[in-house]
Amino acid sequence: MFFILFFAIVSCSPKNTSMDINLHGVNTGNINLLSLKGKVILINIFQTDCPVCQEEIPSLNKLYNYYKNNKNVKIIGISLNSDGLNSFIDYYGIRYPVYTINQSDLSKLGGVAYTPTTILIDKNGNIIERFVGFRDFYFLSTNINILL
Repeated sequence: MFFILFFAIVSCSPKNTSMDINLHGVNTGNINLLSLKGKVILINIFQTDCPVCQEEIPSLNKLYNYYKNNKNVKIIGISLNSDGLNSFIDYYGIRYPVYTINQSDLSKLGGVAYTPTTILIDKNGNIIERFVGFRDFYFLSTNINILL
C-alpha cells in the first residue's frame, strides 16, 4: 500500500494558495513566494534522510540548469529538516536554491504527507499539480512547459 501511495500522482484542480510564504535560505538568501508571482514555480519538498529524495537530486539539478536562465521559471527545494543540511547540499552537489520553511507556511502549500513531494504553481499563484514520489527531468520539464 505504501508503495502505491508513494508513487501516486496527486492531482488537484487549480487552487489559489496564499503566496505570502516565507522561505529561509540555506544556500541562498531568504525569499517570500510573493516575489515570484508571475513565474511558474516548481517546489520540491524533501527530507535529507529520504533515499528517494536523494535519488531525485540529479534530475532536479538537470532541471535547474535547463531553466536557470528562463526568467519565467523558478526551481526550488524545501527541506523539512535542517540538521546537517549544508553538508547534505554539498555532498549531493545540489545546484538549485534550498530553503527551510516553518509549519504554518508549509500548511499554506497544503502540507506534506510523504517525501519527495513536488508542487507546481502557475504564474497566477495557483497550485496546479502535486506529485508524490520520484519524478524525472522529462516528466517535470513537460509539466513546466505546459504552463509557460
